[in-house]
Amino acid sequence: MPVVSRRTLLRALGWSSLVGVPPQFAQPSIPETSRTVRAAIHPAIGIARVGNSPDGFFVGPELPWPTAAPEGGYKDPAGAIKRQAARFRIYGYDESGCVTEELTAADAEIRWTVHVANKKAAWYNFNLALDIPAAVPCTRRNPEYLGPRRADLVIDPGPRSISGPWQDAQRFDTGTFLGRPVYLGELRTDEEGRLLFLGGHGVSGAVLHNRPAIDFANNDGWFDDIADGPVTAEVLIGGQVIPVDPAWVVVAPPNYAPEVISIQTMYDVIYDASLGSLIAPPPSVSFAEHIYPLLAQFSDTQWVNYGFYRQFGWGSPSDFLHPDALRQLASIDAVHKDLRQHIFLQFRDPDATALEPYAWPPLYGDAMGVRAPDPQQLFAVTRTQHENLRRWAGGDFLTDWEEASPAVTSLAELPLQEQPGAIDKAALHFCMGGPFHPGCEMTWPMRHASLYTAPFRLRHWPEGRPQPDYGDAITLDSLGPALAACAAGDLTRWMAVPWQTDTASCRAGYDPAFDPYLPAFWPARVPNHVLPREQYMALFDGNLTEEQRLQAFHTRADWFRWFTGGYIQQINQMITDFGKLGIVQRHRGPDVPNLPNTIYVESDAGF
Repeated sequence: MPVVSRRTLLRALGWSSLVGVPPQFAQPSIPETSRTVRAAIHPAIGIARVGNSPDGFFVGPELPWPTAAPEGGYKDPAGAIKRQAARFRIYGYDESGCVTEELTAADAEIRWTVHVANKKAAWYNFNLALDIPAAVPCTRRNPEYLGPRRADLVIDPGPRSISGPWQDAQRFDTGTFLGRPVYLGELRTDEEGRLLFLGGHGVSGAVLHNRPAIDFANNDGWFDDIADGPVTAEVLIGGQVIPVDPAWVVVAPPNYAPEVISIQTMYDVIYDASLGSLIAPPPSVSFAEHIYPLLAQFSDTQWVNYGFYRQFGWGSPSDFLHPDALRQLASIDAVHKDLRQHIFLQFRDPDATALEPYAWPPLYGDAMGVRAPDPQQLFAVTRTQHENLRRWAGGDFLTDWEEASPAVTSLAELPLQEQPGAIDKAALHFCMGGPFHPGCEMTWPMRHASLYTAPFRLRHWPEGRPQPDYGDAITLDSLGPALAACAAGDLTRWMAVPWQTDTASCRAGYDPAFDPYLPAFWPARVPNHVLPREQYMALFDGNLTEEQRLQAFHTRADWFRWFTGGYIQQINQMITDFGKLGIVQRHRGPDVPNLPNTIYVESDAGF
């Protein structure tokens, strides 16, 4: 396993953060005599993603940095998007909380049980996140269904169990929406008996009204096959029952830029919500761990948004990946203090009381669409991130950038003690942390510490206890139980129905007079502007001049350029054609001056 400098490794990858496992999860080496007395499922929250490929799938990230693309890429030979499976593992712990082993079918009897459901149509409309000042009450979706009839809107196939290696497949196919069967996924196991959960195929449809989708988030009579729910396991070692901390699985839309990390991740959101209660503050701010990842994520967004390319991309004024810039940003020397302070002051204050239209990040916020000026119309990093930046700007940080790091490409290469934390982080690091309007994988309830029993581990609704009816409309004040524990379907019920309408709606540059490319919504998951394959191939054309190659590199295309017609036509085209859109993937750059060694390219568009 080669050892290279952190900067060299990350620069070669063209990626934003090889951050390892935070100190609060790293545990000391354990004595050989340690005995497993309990266990926990990891990741604590696993992420599966839908895909329209009938058979193709790959296992989702298990390291919190990009590794090689799955064999054959993210699409099958027919051009359909492969499903992303969530893989769950069980780790044993001793009395002091140290990891003793990964438990597999070779050394334990393991029976997995999963219960997923889709409650979107029986929940409430999404208008705005309910925990922001601009929030308004939300009324029921499908309000004509009253009382017991609302159960007909819930797709709930009940739990499924599986045990042993190479088991295939326990299907969640008995749930219905208004009498129509809806497949929500299946359970499998790998060669070691670890759990594989695969979600649905991205199928959405209308049963009521027989009309097209008309809204970004709320379409009565519609269903989709997004779902979520608890993951539990029964473990016996030598015939003795071992208590096991449960986990959760969330089914999400496809990730159309699987190696681009959003400016703020779901890991950042939950970390911020849990800091001080479930997570101890880090003793110091690390440039490598806390500052560089955030700044580099700005530059990496160049591959999915043209405005970010012009402002933070290759050769731009704020190219944080440039070696000269990194040397200055990572230095604690007083001569660079003004630069650090200048960058810090560009960031939007998460506690701002007035709208800051030109601050960073140039993203829409939770209150986007509110008529009166509101500070949350634009996005701010978490308070934890902002505080880290403030300390860095003042020179209160570790200058650890040159520290050597192993080029880890598989989970097995990490020390055993670091593996559970790495898996937990990896699942959430590739998820968006906002804006929550409503979002991609999960939304605003995730920033409420009351939902968690331990770092990143959700509190489960007591089995057999009925959930309350919250009435015809909900506000934050009326939602106490909903923010205290989760049952199957309770995370994804807040999301758009169907998911495709929100995905097709969240774009960039809505006010061309202000900026045709910024602010943006979800570019790291749903690209705005991409480098097309034909422009990438031109970079290798020896018949072109250097100027012509540079022009090809500067050219970006609208990712949604294949869609036609007006808004209603396009969100409905997304429902049928989501699998045809291109995936932004990493490729090598040409060996020519003035162009990067790593380039992200739109691949496999099927229109």
